[in-house]
Amino acid sequence: METATLLLIILAVFTALIIVVFQYLFKKTNKSQLNYWLSFFRFITLFLILILLINPSIERKNIEVIKPILAVAVDNSTSIKYNSQNGTVKNLVELFKNNERINNKFNINYYEFGANLVRLDSLKFNENQTNLSLPFKEFSKLYKEKICLVVLLTDGNQTIGTSVEFSNYKSPVFPYIVGDTAVVEDIYIQQLNVNKFTSLNNKFPVELFINYTGNATVLKKLSIYYKGKKVYTKRFQFSKNEAVQTASFFLTAETTGRQYYNAAIETLENERNTQNNIKNFSIRVIEEESKILLLTSVMHPDLGMLKKSIESNKQRSVTISKIKNFKGEISEYQLIILNQPTEEFESVFKDINTTKRNYFIISGLSTDWNFLNKIQSNFTKNVINQSENYRPVFNKNYASFLSDAIAFSNFAPLEDRFGNVSFSIPYNSLLFQKIGTIKTDKPLLATFEENTQRGAVLLGENSWRWRINSFTETKTFEYFDNFIANLIQYLTSSINNKRLNVAVKPIFYANETVRFSASYLDKNFNFDARAKLWLTVTNKEKQVLKKIPFAVVESKFIVELGTLNSGEYNFIVTVENQDVATTGKFKVLAFEVEQQFTNSNDEALKRLSEKTNGKVYYSNQEENLIGDLLLDTRFKSIQKINIIKTPLINWKWILALILFTLSVEWFVRKYFGKI
Repeated sequence: METATLLLIILAVFTALIIVVFQYLFKKTNKSQLNYWLSFFRFITLFLILILLINPSIERKNIEVIKPILAVAVDNSTSIKYNSQNGTVKNLVELFKNNERINNKFNINYYEFGANLVRLDSLKFNENQTNLSLPFKEFSKLYKEKICLVVLLTDGNQTIGTSVEFSNYKSPVFPYIVGDTAVVEDIYIQQLNVNKFTSLNNKFPVELFINYTGNATVLKKLSIYYKGKKVYTKRFQFSKNEAVQTASFFLTAETTGRQYYNAAIETLENERNTQNNIKNFSIRVIEEESKILLLTSVMHPDLGMLKKSIESNKQRSVTISKIKNFKGEISEYQLIILNQPTEEFESVFKDINTTKRNYFIISGLSTDWNFLNKIQSNFTKNVINQSENYRPVFNKNYASFLSDAIAFSNFAPLEDRFGNVSFSIPYNSLLFQKIGTIKTDKPLLATFEENTQRGAVLLGENSWRWRINSFTETKTFEYFDNFIANLIQYLTSSINNKRLNVAVKPIFYANETVRFSASYLDKNFNFDARAKLWLTVTNKEKQVLKKIPFAVVESKFIVELGTLNSGEYNFIVTVENQDVATTGKFKVLAFEVEQQFTNSNDEALKRLSEKTNGKVYYSNQEENLIGDLLLDTRFKSIQKINIIKTPLINWKWILALILFTLSVEWFVRKYFGKI
């Protein structure tokens, strides 16, 4: 307590005492015991009132012991059960839960993971995919400013996601590898690369990487099948020193639509796992490719990014030209991209309006907004001679086409002239502007439609950074390129019959959830949540297997099917009471991806544990794991002392005591006739 407060309390004692003595005792010749009791109650009342006026604070120390956090992440995938390690994993989880010493030292949180990460409920080992990097990505967000060591119970086999060894996790990781890590003789197709689209009668490239583990020299044949017919074959020789062979060849697309192929490498004589000798792939064959013209007034890194990203789909080709050098005809192209328009674009804009070509405008610091506001009437921007940074915010309610958010909140800002943009026609914002910390409802990337013409505008330059940001976040360009691909697909497509868009993977594995997503627009091309969409799935014999409705989830229509038997399926999505429908097909494979692993894999987890100053443990080393965690001096509880100051005026019982003493004094004086 401060000295000044203490002096005020002493002063309050003397003040109350002086007032009481003056009222009840001073110059009183007949001082009875009643006077002393009345003076006592008056003193208590006055003293407490003065104390409340002074309002001192009472300090109280609250000691809190903060234990280090231990996250136990358990692999709940089917490969654990296939390799008969489910009992080992369950026993280890129970060992952690029942060990009193480990629970006294750590604050333990239990999680299970496969394709997703959730709190541990009950282990069923029924996940059909394994993403080993997902726990570390989620823990980095969940325990952002805390040390959280991780015990990862797994067989080390990963089917989806970024390789776990590239995880940028800061706290120590202790993998516990269940199962046999001994290398057995095996030959398998490690990776298959093929384009998503090709044109009719075009030769499309296929690339395979075939791995061999073993000591003998073997000669095996690779075969590619299409509709049961062998369309390619070649023999490869493998040995201990030549363990990887690459097959690169071309196949001819002879039929339009979704086409399915099988790649198979011959099995070894005593091979335990033959399921990984087969890879299935598909390609969509279309009649022609899209040609895109990119006109620019300035050279900028955005140009190279757009070309690279758009041409990741081999059915699209981009021609870049400076506007002053362009002598061609825009009628040769399905989409015109106009980068930083100036007065030099006047003739191009007139041709676009005449031919009703779809277009995509990208503005920036070199854009002539006076010209752009004058040459077209769909939107205007009143700018000042000052630049501004605009960060992207994804619009979950965007409905013109299906698109997924790709961590836009972590992307670098775009730069453009500051000003307010306004549209004279209906538009949809795919990305909103965020200025500093303020999210606005103004568009950063918007699309619009007028009669049979489609357009889009991106209000800012330096989008090349976004592709780098996406790669940094996901370790692949695929997600950003898919985002651009969806936008370009929308802009290169005809406006007719595109009110209904459906997305579904072409190939599913057995026991994998078959998921459809769709977007439906009304006649004004706004998302219509009132519509009822129906999915009908039929087999090759045209027998209807399922007919179920879609559900609306965040401005998308979603439906998930139960498990289907292996085979090819056709589907049709219809809109109730509307003459709108979309058809397609997909394939379910009997092969389950988790069954390709007959052994545990510790290589990537070894590198991760070394990088994070952890340690790898194997089956029957659970006592070593727990013992090392208990003895590790890096993980100690922290004693945190919180000093809590409570003002005396918050003590309600003081007010009650004041009322009590006043009441007693009044009743006593009333009883003895001293009032």
